Amino acid sequence: MAEHEEKRDFVRMNIETQVTYSIKGEESTHHGISGDLSATGLHMITDYKPAENDIVSIVMNPSGDRLPPFVAEGKVIRVVPDENNANNFRVSIELTKTT
Repeated sequence: MAEHEEKRDFVRMNIETQVTYSIKGEESTHHGISGDLSATGLHMITDYKPAENDIVSIVMNPSGDRLPPFVAEGKVIRVVPDENNANNFRVSIELTKTT
């Protein structure tokens, strides 16, 4: 059995924390739980189904008050139903700007 060779340019970190996000052009705010985070992308689970190509503003508070929030903007590149919960979606976001 051959070993898996990592082809990504950036390391992915599994960071499970609350994500607050909004869709550009919409008034409402949504919440999710982050999964994988890398320098170029974020994967999260949420009960709101954004559309592919939506532009989202993201705020993550990884350790409460100990670290500053992670603030980013990105584009939704994939939305699939969560196989563990029919009310949730797995959302992949390509990060386009971080602050």
